[in-house]
Amino acid sequence: MFIGNQSIQKYFGKLIESDGLSHAYLFYGPEGIGKKLFAKEILEKLTGSLNSPDLRIIDKESDEIPIADIRELKNFIHLTPFGEYKVVIINNAHNLGRDASNALLKILEEPPGKSVLFLVSHLPKLLLPTIISRCQKIRFQPLRKKEITDYLITKNKLEPETAASIAKFANSSLGQALELAQNFDNFQKNINLLNKLAKADFLGRFEAAKKILAEEDLKKIINDWFVYSASLLPIFFVQSTTRKSRILDFSAPTEVGGEIGTAKLSRELLYLNNLLSKPQFNQKLALENFLIRL
Repeated sequence: MFIGNQSIQKYFGKLIESDGLSHAYLFYGPEGIGKKLFAKEILEKLTGSLNSPDLRIIDKESDEIPIADIRELKNFIHLTPFGEYKVVIINNAHNLGRDASNALLKILEEPPGKSVLFLVSHLPKLLLPTIISRCQKIRFQPLRKKEITDYLITKNKLEPETAASIAKFANSSLGQALELAQNFDNFQKNINLLNKLAKADFLGRFEAAKKILAEEDLKKIINDWFVYSASLLPIFFVQSTTRKSRILDFSAPTEVGGEIGTAKLSRELLYLNNLLSKPQFNQKLALENFLIRL
Protein backbone atom coordinates (compact mmCIF):
# COMPACT_ATOMS: atom_id res chain seq x y z
CA MET A 1 0.00 0.00 0.00
CA PHE A 2 1.40 3.37 -1.04
CA ILE A 3 1.47 6.02 1.69
CA GLY A 4 2.22 9.74 1.78
CA ASN A 5 2.38 12.25 -1.08
CA GLN A 6 -1.36 12.75 -1.01
CA SER A 7 -1.31 15.49 -3.65
CA ILE A 8 0.29 13.09 -6.15
CA GLN A 9 -2.28 10.42 -5.38
CA LYS A 10 -5.15 12.86 -5.94
CA TYR A 11 -3.56 14.21 -9.13
CA PHE A 12 -3.29 10.80 -10.77
CA GLY A 13 -6.72 9.79 -9.53
CA LYS A 14 -8.19 12.68 -11.51
CA LEU A 15 -6.03 11.92 -14.57
CA ILE A 16 -7.15 8.30 -14.68
CA GLU A 17 -10.79 9.25 -14.15
CA SER A 18 -10.68 11.82 -16.97
CA ASP A 19 -8.53 9.67 -19.29
CA GLY A 20 -5.96 12.47 -19.27
CA LEU A 21 -2.68 10.59 -18.81
CA SER A 22 0.38 11.76 -20.73
CA HIS A 23 2.68 9.39 -22.62
CA ALA A 24 5.63 9.53 -20.20
CA TYR A 25 6.31 10.38 -16.56
CA LEU A 26 9.50 10.61 -14.52
CA PHE A 27 8.91 9.68 -10.86
CA TYR A 28 11.85 10.93 -8.83
CA GLY A 29 12.69 11.52 -5.19
CA PRO A 30 14.49 9.76 -2.31
CA GLU A 31 15.02 6.02 -2.35
CA GLY A 32 12.58 3.73 -0.58
CA ILE A 33 9.54 6.04 -0.43
CA GLY A 34 7.29 4.05 -2.77
CA LYS A 35 7.77 5.55 -6.24
CA LYS A 36 7.79 2.15 -7.97
CA LEU A 37 4.95 0.90 -5.78
CA PHE A 38 2.79 3.87 -6.77
CA ALA A 39 3.58 3.31 -10.45
CA LYS A 40 2.47 -0.32 -10.04
CA GLU A 41 -0.79 0.81 -8.43
CA ILE A 42 -1.47 3.02 -11.45
CA LEU A 43 -0.67 0.14 -13.81
CA GLU A 44 -3.09 -2.12 -11.98
CA LYS A 45 -5.84 0.45 -12.38
CA LEU A 46 -5.10 0.84 -16.09
CA THR A 47 -4.66 -2.83 -17.00
CA GLY A 48 -6.69 -4.58 -14.30
CA SER A 49 -3.83 -6.83 -13.19
CA LEU A 50 -0.08 -6.83 -12.64
CA ASN A 51 -0.07 -9.99 -14.77
CA SER A 52 -1.64 -8.24 -17.75
CA PRO A 53 -0.09 -8.89 -21.19
CA ASP A 54 -0.26 -5.10 -21.67
CA LEU A 55 2.34 -4.54 -18.93
CA ARG A 56 6.15 -4.55 -18.98
CA ILE A 57 8.47 -3.84 -16.05
CA ILE A 58 12.22 -3.35 -16.47
CA ASP A 59 13.86 -3.43 -13.06
CA LYS A 60 17.63 -3.68 -12.65
CA GLU A 61 18.87 -2.64 -9.22
CA SER A 62 22.52 -2.11 -10.07
CA ASP A 63 23.25 -3.58 -13.50
CA GLU A 64 23.21 -1.39 -16.58
CA ILE A 65 19.97 -1.60 -18.58
CA PRO A 66 21.08 -2.84 -22.02
CA ILE A 67 19.83 -1.70 -25.39
CA ALA A 68 18.33 -5.18 -25.99
CA ASP A 69 15.75 -4.49 -23.26
CA ILE A 70 14.71 -1.22 -24.90
CA ARG A 71 14.53 -2.78 -28.36
CA GLU A 72 12.20 -5.45 -26.98
CA LEU A 73 10.24 -2.71 -25.27
CA LYS A 74 9.87 -0.85 -28.57
CA ASN A 75 8.41 -3.94 -30.23
CA PHE A 76 6.06 -4.49 -27.28
CA ILE A 77 4.76 -0.95 -27.01
CA HIS A 78 3.85 -0.70 -30.70
CA LEU A 79 1.60 -3.77 -30.52
CA THR A 80 -2.13 -3.20 -30.24
CA PRO A 81 -3.13 -3.43 -26.55
CA PHE A 82 -5.46 -6.19 -25.41
CA GLY A 83 -7.12 -3.65 -23.17
CA GLU A 84 -7.00 0.14 -23.24
CA TYR A 85 -3.31 0.88 -22.60
CA LYS A 86 0.18 -0.48 -23.07
CA VAL A 87 1.99 0.41 -19.84
CA VAL A 88 5.70 0.29 -18.97
CA ILE A 89 7.73 0.85 -15.81
CA ILE A 90 11.49 1.34 -16.04
CA ASN A 91 12.71 1.25 -12.45
CA ASN A 92 16.16 2.66 -11.65
CA ALA A 93 16.03 4.40 -15.02
CA HIS A 94 19.36 6.08 -14.20
CA ASN A 95 20.95 2.68 -15.00
CA LEU A 96 20.14 3.06 -18.68
CA GLY A 97 23.30 2.68 -20.78
CA ARG A 98 24.11 5.25 -23.46
CA ASP A 99 22.80 3.13 -26.35
CA ALA A 100 19.72 2.14 -24.36
CA SER A 101 19.09 5.81 -23.51
CA ASN A 102 19.24 6.82 -27.15
CA ALA A 103 16.87 3.99 -28.10
CA LEU A 104 14.43 5.03 -25.38
CA LEU A 105 14.63 8.62 -26.58
CA LYS A 106 13.33 7.54 -29.98
CA ILE A 107 10.32 5.90 -28.33
CA LEU A 108 9.63 9.07 -26.34
CA GLU A 109 9.92 11.25 -29.44
CA GLU A 110 7.29 9.22 -31.31
CA PRO A 111 5.12 7.54 -28.66
CA PRO A 112 2.41 5.17 -29.86
CA GLY A 113 -1.21 6.11 -29.20
CA LYS A 114 -2.44 4.32 -26.09
CA SER A 115 0.78 3.88 -24.14
CA VAL A 116 2.17 5.21 -20.87
CA LEU A 117 5.79 4.97 -19.68
CA PHE A 118 6.85 5.50 -16.08
CA LEU A 119 10.55 6.13 -15.46
CA VAL A 120 11.44 5.74 -11.78
CA SER A 121 14.70 7.06 -10.32
CA HIS A 122 16.31 8.43 -7.17
CA LEU A 123 19.19 9.75 -9.30
CA PRO A 124 17.42 11.64 -12.09
CA LYS A 125 20.43 13.83 -12.92
CA LEU A 126 22.12 10.75 -14.38
CA LEU A 127 19.46 10.57 -17.09
CA LEU A 128 19.94 12.24 -20.45
CA PRO A 129 18.48 15.78 -20.34
CA THR A 130 16.64 15.01 -23.58
CA ILE A 131 14.88 12.08 -21.89
CA ILE A 132 13.92 14.20 -18.89
CA SER A 133 12.56 16.95 -21.16
CA ARG A 134 10.14 14.50 -22.79
CA CYS A 135 8.65 13.30 -19.50
CA GLN A 136 6.29 14.97 -17.08
CA LYS A 137 8.35 15.24 -13.91
CA ILE A 138 6.68 14.13 -10.65
CA ARG A 139 8.71 14.79 -7.52
CA PHE A 140 7.97 12.55 -4.52
CA GLN A 141 8.60 14.08 -1.12
CA PRO A 142 10.24 12.20 1.80
CA LEU A 143 7.77 10.46 4.07
CA ARG A 144 6.94 12.01 7.42
CA LYS A 145 7.85 10.08 10.57
CA LYS A 146 4.17 9.96 11.54
CA GLU A 147 3.23 8.41 8.19
CA ILE A 148 5.80 5.65 8.69
CA THR A 149 4.83 5.17 12.34
CA ASP A 150 1.12 4.86 11.53
CA TYR A 151 1.86 2.36 8.75
CA LEU A 152 3.97 0.17 11.04
CA ILE A 153 1.29 0.22 13.73
CA THR A 154 -1.54 -0.55 11.31
CA LYS A 155 0.09 -2.98 8.87
CA ASN A 156 2.92 -4.54 10.91
CA LYS A 157 0.99 -4.53 14.20
CA LEU A 158 3.91 -2.98 16.07
CA GLU A 159 3.62 -1.26 19.42
CA PRO A 160 3.46 2.55 19.03
CA GLU A 161 6.74 3.08 20.90
CA THR A 162 8.61 0.55 18.73
CA ALA A 163 7.06 1.94 15.53
CA ALA A 164 8.07 5.49 16.47
CA SER A 165 11.65 4.38 17.21
CA ILE A 166 11.94 2.61 13.85
CA ALA A 167 10.51 5.65 12.02
CA LYS A 168 13.17 7.80 13.69
CA PHE A 169 15.95 5.72 12.08
CA ALA A 170 14.23 5.13 8.73
CA ASN A 171 15.47 8.34 7.09
CA SER A 172 12.01 9.00 5.58
CA SER A 173 12.10 5.62 3.78
CA LEU A 174 9.32 3.08 4.25
CA GLY A 175 11.52 0.43 2.65
CA GLN A 176 14.20 1.01 5.26
CA ALA A 177 11.60 1.05 8.04
CA LEU A 178 10.24 -2.34 6.95
CA GLU A 179 13.77 -3.75 6.84
CA LEU A 180 14.50 -2.46 10.34
CA ALA A 181 11.20 -3.85 11.63
CA GLN A 182 12.28 -7.38 10.70
CA ASN A 183 15.01 -7.40 13.36
CA PHE A 184 14.90 -4.18 15.33
CA ASP A 185 16.27 -5.80 18.49
CA ASN A 186 19.47 -6.72 16.65
CA PHE A 187 19.70 -3.20 15.21
CA GLN A 188 19.48 -1.72 18.72
CA LYS A 189 22.13 -4.17 19.92
CA ASN A 190 24.51 -3.02 17.18
CA ILE A 191 23.89 0.65 18.01
CA ASN A 192 24.56 0.03 21.69
CA LEU A 193 27.80 -1.68 20.67
CA LEU A 194 28.84 1.37 18.64
CA ASN A 195 28.28 3.74 21.55
CA LYS A 196 30.19 1.43 23.91
CA LEU A 197 33.10 1.32 21.47
CA ALA A 198 33.14 5.11 21.26
CA LYS A 199 33.67 5.30 25.02
CA ALA A 200 36.14 2.41 25.29
CA ASP A 201 39.92 2.70 25.35
CA PHE A 202 42.01 1.27 22.49
CA LEU A 203 42.50 -2.09 24.22
CA GLY A 204 38.76 -2.44 24.73
CA ARG A 205 38.10 -1.60 21.08
CA PHE A 206 40.60 -4.18 19.81
CA GLU A 207 39.11 -6.87 22.04
CA ALA A 208 35.67 -6.01 20.70
CA ALA A 209 36.98 -6.17 17.13
CA LYS A 210 38.15 -9.77 17.69
CA LYS A 211 34.73 -10.74 19.02
CA ILE A 212 32.88 -9.02 16.16
CA LEU A 213 35.00 -10.73 13.51
CA ALA A 214 34.62 -14.14 15.20
CA GLU A 215 30.92 -14.09 15.98
CA GLU A 216 29.07 -11.40 14.03
CA ASP A 217 28.05 -10.40 10.51
CA LEU A 218 30.42 -7.47 10.04
CA LYS A 219 28.71 -6.02 6.95
CA LYS A 220 25.34 -6.06 8.71
CA ILE A 221 26.83 -4.26 11.70
CA ILE A 222 28.46 -1.61 9.50
CA ASN A 223 25.17 -1.08 7.65
CA ASP A 224 23.28 -0.63 10.95
CA TRP A 225 25.89 1.83 12.18
CA PHE A 226 25.58 3.85 8.99
CA VAL A 227 21.77 3.88 9.13
CA TYR A 228 22.04 5.14 12.70
CA SER A 229 24.53 7.90 11.87
CA ALA A 230 22.56 8.98 8.78
CA SER A 231 19.39 9.37 10.85
CA LEU A 232 21.16 11.85 13.13
CA LEU A 233 23.06 13.78 10.49
CA PRO A 234 21.60 16.84 8.75
CA ILE A 235 22.66 16.07 5.17
CA PHE A 236 23.02 19.04 2.89
CA PHE A 237 22.89 18.72 -0.89
CA VAL A 238 25.29 21.07 -2.64
CA GLN A 239 26.06 21.66 -6.27
CA SER A 240 29.36 20.22 -7.44
CA THR A 241 31.69 22.75 -9.02
CA THR A 242 32.87 20.23 -11.60
CA ARG A 243 29.75 18.18 -12.37
CA LYS A 244 26.06 18.83 -12.79
CA SER A 245 25.12 16.08 -10.35
CA ARG A 246 24.55 16.81 -6.70
CA ILE A 247 26.91 15.57 -4.02
CA LEU A 248 26.46 14.91 -0.33
CA ASP A 249 28.12 17.36 2.02
CA PHE A 250 28.87 15.85 5.42
CA SER A 251 30.25 19.08 6.84
CA ALA A 252 27.57 19.54 9.49
CA PRO A 253 29.11 19.68 12.98
CA THR A 254 26.44 17.53 14.64
CA GLU A 255 27.55 15.17 17.38
CA VAL A 256 26.04 11.88 18.53
CA GLY A 257 25.53 11.91 22.25
CA GLY A 258 28.42 14.31 22.61
CA GLU A 259 30.77 11.41 21.94
CA ILE A 260 31.03 10.81 18.18
CA GLY A 261 31.09 13.49 15.51
CA THR A 262 28.30 12.28 13.24
CA ALA A 263 29.77 13.73 10.06
CA LYS A 264 33.13 12.08 10.76
CA LEU A 265 31.45 8.80 11.67
CA SER A 266 29.49 8.73 8.41
CA ARG A 267 32.62 9.37 6.37
CA GLU A 268 34.59 6.69 8.21
CA LEU A 269 31.79 4.14 7.80
CA LEU A 270 31.59 4.82 4.06
CA TYR A 271 35.35 4.32 3.82
CA LEU A 272 35.21 1.12 5.88
CA ASN A 273 32.37 -0.29 3.79
CA ASN A 274 34.36 0.46 0.64
CA LEU A 275 37.38 -1.42 2.03
CA LEU A 276 35.27 -4.42 3.05
CA SER A 277 33.88 -4.67 -0.47
CA LYS A 278 37.39 -5.38 -1.77
CA PRO A 279 38.40 -9.01 -1.11
CA GLN A 280 42.12 -8.17 -1.04
CA PHE A 281 41.70 -6.08 2.13
CA ASN A 282 42.15 -7.66 5.55
CA GLN A 283 38.84 -7.32 7.44
CA LYS A 284 40.51 -7.33 10.86
CA LEU A 285 42.93 -4.57 9.87
CA ALA A 286 40.16 -2.47 8.25
CA LEU A 287 37.96 -2.73 11.37
CA GLU A 288 40.84 -1.94 13.74
CA ASN A 289 41.80 1.13 11.71
CA PHE A 290 38.18 2.31 11.84
CA LEU A 291 38.07 1.87 15.61
CA ILE A 292 41.34 3.80 16.06
CA ARG A 293 39.86 6.78 14.18
CA LEU A 294 36.48 6.54 15.94
